[in-house]
Amino acid sequence: MIKGLYSALSALNAATVYQENTANNIANVNTPGYKKIVTYNQELSKDGVKVYSLRDTKSPGYLIYTGRNLDLAINGNGYFKLADNNGEVFTRNGNFKMDKDGNIVDSNGRILLSIGKTGEVRVAPDGTVYIDKEPLGKIEIFSSSGKKIPENSYEILPGYLEASNVDMAREIVNMIVNQRYFQANMKSIKTADEMLGTIIDNLTT
Repeated sequence: MIKGLYSALSALNAATVYQENTANNIANVNTPGYKKIVTYNQELSKDGVKVYSLRDTKSPGYLIYTGRNLDLAINGNGYFKLADNNGEVFTRNGNFKMDKDGNIVDSNGRILLSIGKTGEVRVAPDGTVYIDKEPLGKIEIFSSSGKKIPENSYEILPGYLEASNVDMAREIVNMIVNQRYFQANMKSIKTADEMLGTIIDNLTT
């Protein structure tokens, strides 16, 4: 009985992680470049259920045409590398702008490339950045571990954003299935608790 109770509690923990990840995916369905979290579990004979969460980085989102010179999509693998006082982050979200100091930054002010000059900006497919038709810098693409990716293995597409790879319909189905899974395990815990209470009452009378 105790083993069954533990297994149900373990399953509840797994269901909670599933639900949190599903909610996160749904919240970011419109975030450019967002990669969905895929959750799966492993049934363990002694330890109940172990949960694993991974980013689905292999499934690309579709391309959205915006026409903005600093909306950039990566055709191929890799990430933009952004930097701020907290360090470096890697992202597929190519929604950038030029700040007053001549830095190409994201919506949080993290720097993609420092140019030091403002003006009419254009980005070539190889990453070269032109300000008023003058080449003044180059955007490079990196792996998630920070290794520079060879230029011949990707193309930067100005005027486009990569949509998230979240399938909203699938996430809604996942949420409904997970709610039922959660409810079933809550019922198992309640049943086990009632049985345990009955046993304790019998032992003390």
